[in-house]
Amino acid sequence: MLRTRVLTGLVLASIALLALFFLPTIAIVGITAGIGFLGALEWVDLRRQAPSIAFRKGYAVLVAIGVVILWRLFEHSIVAVGVVAILWVGLLAWVGSLVIRSKGTSCSPRLVLGFFTIIPALSLVPYLHGQSHNGVLQLLTVLLVVWVGDIGAYFGGRRFGRSALAPMISPGKTWEGALAGAILAVSTGAAIFFLFEAPPHPGIIFGVLALTAVASVLADLFESILKRSAGKKDSGNLLPGHGGILDRIDSLLGAVPVFSGLTLLF
Repeated sequence: MLRTRVLTGLVLASIALLALFFLPTIAIVGITAGIGFLGALEWVDLRRQAPSIAFRKGYAVLVAIGVVILWRLFEHSIVAVGVVAILWVGLLAWVGSLVIRSKGTSCSPRLVLGFFTIIPALSLVPYLHGQSHNGVLQLLTVLLVVWVGDIGAYFGGRRFGRSALAPMISPGKTWEGALAGAILAVSTGAAIFFLFEAPPHPGIIFGVLALTAVASVLADLFESILKRSAGKKDSGNLLPGHGGILDRIDSLLGAVPVFSGLTLLF
């Protein structure tokens, strides 16, 4: 299982990095819309009602179109970016309160919630990529924060994990793993930033990266709540060793909006 997970992760990361560096922003829009389509199919399947094929595809098409439309909105309005970031902070703060109080809860994967969860985050991926000032660097940074944080948490938890992070939500995650992942994620993101650009306020960069890393963990837990509410372990089986598309992008869905909102500060 671990070997399959690693191989799949390497393939996905390679494809993502090639697209990031060599494709124009409009192509990134198409890719994220396609990911939104596949993720929306899985979202519909999380609901307890058995959907028809036409319903699943119709919902997925709406999500894909929404990704394109919202990307255009973000291109012309930083206010919209800030609003999405604030809404995600509110959602993740709720998840964080559950972690602090060691409580579990249920959250039905309603269709409207799927629109809010999938569309804004994926729309912000090409928004970051298309920024005239170091857009590729910003997107690379948030991707590495998510990826390295996930890897660090997985192996850090296996080696040092003792205390459950959120036993009522995701019993396999530990505080030690989350801390290891966050340290590696922030260190990697900072190294990329300082290597390619000298920011005027280094302390702000570390703060942004730390909050992005926390958002990544909480977004992962949010998807765990949805899956537990649906009685499922994975959102799908499209990606060997990882489950479904939503299982692979869950952390990104929270990290990208928070990072995008915070980058408005500098």
